[in-house]
Order: sequence, then structure tokens, then C-alpha cells
Amino acid sequence: MAKTQKINTSSSIVSLKNTLEKNLKAVDEEIIYRLDKSIPMINDIGQHLIKASGKRVRPLLTLAFAAQLSDFSRKPILLAAAVEFIHTATLLHDDVVDESDLRRGKKTANIIWGNEFSVLAGDFLFAQSFELMVETGSLEALSSLATASCKITQGEFQQMQIANKPDTSIEDYFDVIGKKTAELFGASCQSGITVAGGNQNQQIAAYDYGFNLGLAFQIIDDLMDFSQSSNKMGKNLGDDFKLGKTTLPIILVWQKSDQEEKSFWNRTLVDLNQKPSDFKTALKILNKYNVFSECKNIAIEFVNKSLQSIEIFPDSIIKDHLKGLASESINRSK
Repeated sequence: MAKTQKINTSSSIVSLKNTLEKNLKAVDEEIIYRLDKSIPMINDIGQHLIKASGKRVRPLLTLAFAAQLSDFSRKPILLAAAVEFIHTATLLHDDVVDESDLRRGKKTANIIWGNEFSVLAGDFLFAQSFELMVETGSLEALSSLATASCKITQGEFQQMQIANKPDTSIEDYFDVIGKKTAELFGASCQSGITVAGGNQNQQIAAYDYGFNLGLAFQIIDDLMDFSQSSNKMGKNLGDDFKLGKTTLPIILVWQKSDQEEKSFWNRTLVDLNQKPSDFKTALKILNKYNVFSECKNIAIEFVNKSLQSIEIFPDSIIKDHLKGLASESINRSK
């Protein structure tokens, strides 16, 4: 069984937020300022989703990697705000595509304002993020985040293409989540170190840390759909199953299932012909093949890659917090 490197993980994300409290506050102020400049409905939608956006991990990573090189200037703050706008825009679009009604325990924007306004608000936030990037004057950081934005959209398309296809290959799955989730994690870290003047090796290391962390995050998200942790995340238990989403647990269990079990997966995930008892049956089959443990071990492998990548940086409190954040991602419940 894979094991993570032993790091002091006493709520590292909280510790990192406390260390960068002044910078995070400046990011919040920048976000509020940009939304206040927009029309009232965009402001309302943006504020609604940003308040429900959770731990702000991505902008925090941008600030942390800039701080790793002692850069506490305005440029990383602008980039962190841009990262949060990109992430928020993708959530707005995701909820429309997935027809979601809950995000972190609150009604989604599309339920409150409708699909049309949600999509347009997402478009505005994407555009606003590029305005922020340009203001930093860093073409390298702009290139990194622009590339991530393009890949996110590609990943969304690919995710729709593999939906309701439990026989999807693991390679195709990782291609999708690499683009849809991990790219923004990687670019968030890389842009922070880039704007702080980091060299090429440091930029690659920062990207690798974020990308591998993003893969681990997505795998754990996949697992949460089958656990009570989904309620802590403010989403409905079994939402992905009900939509027939192709996630890592489903791909692995399909490969192990016998013909009778594959008939069950075809009925429930391909045809979406589901009965109230089907989710319980799905859990039984998943547990039969120890799929949850296998997924977690794969996530641990990515976390260990993430931890190894930042050994290039000198020891510091920030580095310790980044290591702890990666390790904690395996056992997070929201």
C-alpha cells in the first residue's frame, strides 16, 4: 500500500492562510473591487459563488509560491484574483452543464438566476481574469494561465464525451482530469513563482507540485460522491452516479466486474435506468473489489510526486505548509 511522506499536517491550509492573511485579504478586496465595477446582476452572481467557493486553494497556491521567493508585491495578488475568477467561471459553467442544484450546501447560480445569466456571468469572470493577468505585465504568467484556461474547456468537452461510458480507459480519464482540474492547480503555482522571478527549474517544480496535487484532489472528489463526505461538501450523495459520470472508481470497478455486474453498470450508468436501491448495490460492488482503497492509493502516489517536486526549494515555513497541504488532501472531507 502506498504511503505519503510523513509531514506535520496539523491543518496546514489554515496555517498557510494565517501566514498569508494580509495577502489573502488583498485578494478578496481586489475581487470585490472588480465585481463592484460590473453590472449589479454579475456582481450578485459572482459574490454568491465566491462566498460558496470553499477554501480558496488555487489563489492561495499562487500567493504561497510567490512568497516562497519572498515576493509579497501586488503582482501575485492580481494573479491570485485572476485564478479565483477563472475557477469561479468554470464552476458557473459546470453547474449549467451538470444541471446541478447544490454547491457547498447552497443553491447554484443557475437555479437562482437561470442558465443564461449564469453562463454570461462566467464569461465575464473569464474576461476579467485576463484583464488582471495583463495588469501584472508578465507574459509568462499570462501564457501559463491562458493555456490552463484553454485546457479546462477542452477537458470539459472530453468529460462530456466519456460520460455514461464506464469502459473508458484510465489513460483517457487522466487526460480529462489533467486538463479539467490539474492544469489550473499547476498554472496557479507556476504563475506565482514566475511573477516572483523564479528560474525555469523552479517554474517546472511549482507546476509539477500543483498538477499532481490537482490530480489527487480530483480522485478524492470522485471518492466523496460515494461517501457521507459529499454532504459535508454541500452536494447530494451519489450525484455523479445518478448522472452516469465516468469517474475513477467506476472505471476501475468496470474492469473488475463480471458480466452480470457489467449489465448492472450498463443499465444504471449508460441507460440511466436507475432504481432507488441501485446506489446501495453500486456501493456493494465497489466494496467487493476494494476500489475505494485502490483509488486512494493512486491519489497518494500523486501526492508523493507533488511532495518530491518542491524539494528544489529552500526550507521555509511556506514550504512546510505546502507539504502539509498536499498530504492532507488525501483525507480531506470537503
